[in-house]
Amino acid sequence: MTSEQEHKSGVSGFRAATGNDEIDLRELLGALLEGRWIIAATLVGALILGIFYALIAAPVYEADALVQVETEGNSVNAALGDVAQLLGSGEMPVTAELEIVKSRMVLGKVIDTLDLDLRVEPKFFPLIGEAVARRRANLTAPADAPFGLSRYAWGGEKISVGSIDLPQPLMNVQLLLEVTEQGYQLFDPEGIQLLEGRVGELARSEATPYGPVAIFIRELIARPGTHFEVTKLARSLALDAISRNLSVAERGKQSGIIALTFEGESRQLVTDVVNGIVTAYQRQNVERRSAEAEQTLAFLKVQLPELRKQVESSEAQLNKFRLQQGSVDMTKETELVLQQSVELETQRVTLLQKKEEALRRFTASHPVVQALDGQLRQISAEQSSITSRVKDLPGSQQELLTLTRDVEVNNQLYTALLNSSQELQIAKAGTVGNVRIVDHALPPLKPSKPKKALILGLSMVLGLFLGVIAVFLRRALRHGVEDPGVVEQQLGLPTYASIPYSDEQRRIMRAIKRGGVGSQILAAVDPTNLAIEALRSLRTSLHFALLESTNNVVMLTGPSPGLGKSFISLNLGAVLAMSGKRVVVVDADLRRGHLHEYLDTERAPGISDHVAGDVELSGIIKKTTVENLSFISTGTIPPNPAELLLHDRFTAMVKALSEQYDHVLIDTPPVLAVTDAAVIGRLAGCTLLVLKAGEHPLRAIEDSARRLRQAGVQLRGTLFNQVGLGTGKYGYSYGYGYKYGYNYSYKSVDK
Repeated sequence: MTSEQEHKSGVSGFRAATGNDEIDLRELLGALLEGRWIIAATLVGALILGIFYALIAAPVYEADALVQVETEGNSVNAALGDVAQLLGSGEMPVTAELEIVKSRMVLGKVIDTLDLDLRVEPKFFPLIGEAVARRRANLTAPADAPFGLSRYAWGGEKISVGSIDLPQPLMNVQLLLEVTEQGYQLFDPEGIQLLEGRVGELARSEATPYGPVAIFIRELIARPGTHFEVTKLARSLALDAISRNLSVAERGKQSGIIALTFEGESRQLVTDVVNGIVTAYQRQNVERRSAEAEQTLAFLKVQLPELRKQVESSEAQLNKFRLQQGSVDMTKETELVLQQSVELETQRVTLLQKKEEALRRFTASHPVVQALDGQLRQISAEQSSITSRVKDLPGSQQELLTLTRDVEVNNQLYTALLNSSQELQIAKAGTVGNVRIVDHALPPLKPSKPKKALILGLSMVLGLFLGVIAVFLRRALRHGVEDPGVVEQQLGLPTYASIPYSDEQRRIMRAIKRGGVGSQILAAVDPTNLAIEALRSLRTSLHFALLESTNNVVMLTGPSPGLGKSFISLNLGAVLAMSGKRVVVVDADLRRGHLHEYLDTERAPGISDHVAGDVELSGIIKKTTVENLSFISTGTIPPNPAELLLHDRFTAMVKALSEQYDHVLIDTPPVLAVTDAAVIGRLAGCTLLVLKAGEHPLRAIEDSARRLRQAGVQLRGTLFNQVGLGTGKYGYSYGYGYKYGYNYSYKSVDK
């Protein structure tokens, strides 16, 4: 068979009957209606999972704060004038501030303050334990452990760890802390005890395989035997943990307002973390802006004592000179030279101080340093000119000029540096930074996650989506033939009838499984049923088929079990009997036949008993509630059904029934499972292959027909049963749960 034929056999219908590429909406709707129970089951399952998740999911709280980054200098800087330049009051881009908030410098301080690198959690029962304990968090005493599960926490447990010191091998390792009657014990992951301690006392152990271990527990409320998980995180992991739950963004465009949001499972912890971050960020901002003033003050503290000594030394030398020389008056020319010399020397020393401070911030090739060097060279040149003029003065005037100049220069420099020191101290004390906390974080009143309504809504949508996908996927994977025209065209087998699916027959099968009694023949219970109407049409077609047959024996078989052969055999017999024909229905499935259950009769005596010579033919023919309809059951389940069917007594039985009745209908086992149908089919003048719509690939149907024809069976055509049922594995396939496949074994005991 070609691949094109295989593809055609698997066409089950999202395409129109014309074979074009247009999607048939009626087919789509029919597929959805057919799989409505699958969709409903998937929807219910998704809803149950969604509800379960919403109930056990840990609540996530969210705290936020607002910080403003000001772009203008503060009032203190404005008042200080030139001194404010030392504070670095330039504007800082908000983008840079966002990165500073998320930096290790800021977050590290929060981790140290709140001990976020230390995780201590009770050990909960898997899946539901944490949810149960969370609902008992307000208990004044630990809850009792159900079913003896005392090592798990069930609500009301509390623990507060003050500090823990671990060696490097135990960093990022989950340790086990077990509560005892006297205190607690700490174990490593291998179960090795590290130390034993009491609450409120520092516990330390030097003799561990890893090195010294110490822990201090301030508070511990739990049942003896309860386990806690203790982990000391490395700084990098602690930073990653806080960064994952932290969101920092500018609110509005170029607004200078930074919004911080932090998520966590503890409402108090998220509040403390956000407030800790904004406080640490504001503190570093102030420290950064006052850092230059601090550096300048440190420089001045070193220079002031030296200048003070120089002032005292120069004044002492001047006084000594005056005592030795007596009263020496300074001429007007000397005073003029002195004034110029003092100004130049003061400027030179001031520039040297500025150059020394600039070299702390810049290299010697920086333009600022180069400019200071140029000013120093100019002053040196002017001082050289003054020095040549001083040489023309008398010796006493020269010495007096030098000593007086030193005193005045040192006094001016000392006074200037002292004033600068006082101004910088004022500026440092008045530095508030350009960061202002607008809103501190407040403890959240309710969790932000999980959003239960959203979870349920998404569960419904996901359930419907998966249900629809499952229906379409099942339909796409189905390769059964639904169109009788495919069989007629490919195999040349005409379809004698298409029998629709019957809900009433399904009800009958349920009644049989529940042990119902009385007539269970659909043709007698509901004569107007559509399936019975189809069998009446088959009655007419069968009349013409038998005209060309060698006898009036009709065999009904199929590729596999569960097709409704027994239903068709019994109800076709009833329809023929109601038309005045004498009909006998023979259950020749000596392995698993169950037609006797429809008629509420016993399996034995039957075919096997007659063939074995235990009962005469008249002793196995049973009357039914339908006039003119007789029935022969399988009889006792034999160990060798194939040998019995080949026996001459069976052949003689079929010939005798053919002579006594107008129609003999034989229900046989599946063709592909066992050879029984091929054996019986040689005795039948007409054989019909029962197919369940959408159940069989074309290859299986072709294989069944080939086997029958090779055995010499007169295969007349097919019957399409349960049309409209789709791929459902229910209906009237009898629900006995047996899987025939290609291993059609028989029952070894009678029912």
